[in-house]
Amino acid sequence: MAKLIVGIFGHHSDAALAIAALLESGFKKKRISAVTKQKSALERISRDTGIGPAKLGAGNGGLFGTAREIGVGLDMIPDTAVAAGSAATKLAGADLDIDGLAVSLIGSGIPEEDALKYARHADLEHIIVFVELEDESGPEEQEKANTIFAGHHALPL
Repeated sequence: MAKLIVGIFGHHSDAALAIAALLESGFKKKRISAVTKQKSALERISRDTGIGPAKLGAGNGGLFGTAREIGVGLDMIPDTAVAAGSAATKLAGADLDIDGLAVSLIGSGIPEEDALKYARHADLEHIIVFVELEDESGPEEQEKANTIFAGHHALPL
């Protein structure tokens, strides 16, 4: 069974540098994803690292998207997640109220308690980077990913 390693970053440059270091260390691009509510930050990360386009999810464009942005600005409805990478289709567009993103994360295999904490970080505009380790990966791959995240100022859960 695949294992997820997660890093939380307060600034897009730290997240981008961590992703670049992961790629340089041999982690495959298709195994790296990121999620946040900062669309412009994720677009920069995506462009700089090549992990895939930032996706907004259904209903975030056009007239409805504009109305949604007004509702978010007035705190009438929750903001939604922007995601890039292999997990983008599952995470993009998830409501950033605590339950919306958390449910998507739980569906991706993250324990509920951790998923709720990650959702809180995303709501604080932090960038969450996920690395899916391949089934045959050993503990050294997990340690390598964690070391890379720590070296790029990952925040504690």
